[in-house]
Amino acid sequence: MDTSTIILIATILGLLPISEIRGSAIYVFAASSNSLTLILGLLAGLAANLTIPFIAFKILDLLDALFKSKYTPRIIKKTYLLILKYGRSKASRIKGKGYAGLAIFVGIPLPFTGAWTGTLVAYILGLNRKKSTIAIEAGVSLATLIVSLTIFLGIEALRKLFLL
Repeated sequence: MDTSTIILIATILGLLPISEIRGSAIYVFAASSNSLTLILGLLAGLAANLTIPFIAFKILDLLDALFKSKYTPRIIKKTYLLILKYGRSKASRIKGKGYAGLAIFVGIPLPFTGAWTGTLVAYILGLNRKKSTIAIEAGVSLATLIVSLTIFLGIEALRKLFLL
């Protein structure tokens, strides 16, 4: 597969809520035939994943306006406002350490702990957007490092084990 196709797919995977950088990095390691393609693919996936907080906050703002509109059924509006109120009441306990925790939450490469979920958590808790975005991007960078090192070291271990 050519480099531009790998970069395009890595970018798309980096943006998707299910795969984000975790899926993008795995794909790039599997599809790349040389170091340049590997590096460019990883950078493309990382860059795409770093844009998620900006996109997600805009989407959440649109949903917020929709849920608060006069056309939204009262039960949906009431439920939405209760969830926000509850989440924001819990935020007062973690305000000081919330951003480091958010970065670690996003950075640990487990299911449902990526930038999309981290942005949703920051939004519900009412955390500062600028600080949250920095924390989420730090987490995405950490996840990229963890996943890339795990894949690379795993491949190297397999090569040594099977003398490839």
